[in-house]
Amino acid sequence: METPAESRGRLSVKGMIASVLIAVGILVILLRVTDVSPSLVLNTLKNVSPAALAVGLLFHIVTYLLRCLRFRLLIHSARPKIGSLFEIVAVHNLLNHVLPFRTGELSYLYLIRSLHGVPVAEGVGTLAICRIMDLMAFALFYPIAIILLYLQGFAFPSYVWTVLWAVVPLFFILAGILVVLALRGKVLVQFLRRLLDRSRLSGSAMTDRILDKLDEAAYSFEHLGTRKVYLGAFLLSLVMLGIIYFVTYILLAGMGYPMQILLVVFCSTLASLSLLLPLYSFGGFGTLEAGWTVGCVMAGFSKEMGMASGLTFHMIVLGYVSIMGLYGFARIGRAGWAWNKPEAD
Repeated sequence: METPAESRGRLSVKGMIASVLIAVGILVILLRVTDVSPSLVLNTLKNVSPAALAVGLLFHIVTYLLRCLRFRLLIHSARPKIGSLFEIVAVHNLLNHVLPFRTGELSYLYLIRSLHGVPVAEGVGTLAICRIMDLMAFALFYPIAIILLYLQGFAFPSYVWTVLWAVVPLFFILAGILVVLALRGKVLVQFLRRLLDRSRLSGSAMTDRILDKLDEAAYSFEHLGTRKVYLGAFLLSLVMLGIIYFVTYILLAGMGYPMQILLVVFCSTLASLSLLLPLYSFGGFGTLEAGWTVGCVMAGFSKEMGMASGLTFHMIVLGYVSIMGLYGFARIGRAGWAWNKPEAD
């Protein structure tokens, strides 16, 4: 008889195969639509400046250190060393990139409990807070970049400006909701429940699920720290996202596609939004390139430039993530110890 572990393993393999096939399918379609040949992508990759690759890797490592500091700030039941957290973050980030539907998030919960005894509930809470902080930083960077581009007189087509000015207030509203969720989460959830009770959306499976998730996030904020801790975590999130945009800027310049930093924020945001699609492919390949290419075309660049630069950038970042992930596995997965260690009762 098949054990539960064997069943989960078989499902994971099937999920991985499916995500790889999805990625290949989307990329083939995008390459044909944009008239970009694989040889152009390979030539772009081969011609990337070694200095840009080195600087990009250095700042990529800095983002890992900032993630470690943020986790250490939020974890209360233990005081893990930065070095140990760095290894966990490296493995977690790799698995989160390659496993379908973000199932790699589970690796953080397992490792932080196995290596440092952090309860699963606290692990889930810290991870939820980090994701909310990332979203909050994301929701602030994008509209600010749009406003600054407008003040610079950037020549978006008029229809693009119409869309952007409709979207900017939504991002500020999202940021405001997230702030309220962090400071007065229970009050916000109760208000939303009362509001939905008066509408036709009340009782639907989707709204109930969203409210339950908001309730869980509010509980995490309430029990895992003070406002001072959350402010520190949010500032780390802002700096981290800023560095991620800077790495993108450096790598684009290194591959011969220079782009001003505000446009990097604009195009990267559309690429990140594409990852919210339900068909998350291997490493996000295909979905990220689609969003990036759309952003580049809206900003006045060619679709060929968007596709070639997006796919090349994605391959480089996956290389960074793989290097760091293998380092993490080598440190904490030696002889399979971390993965086979029995959990405490």
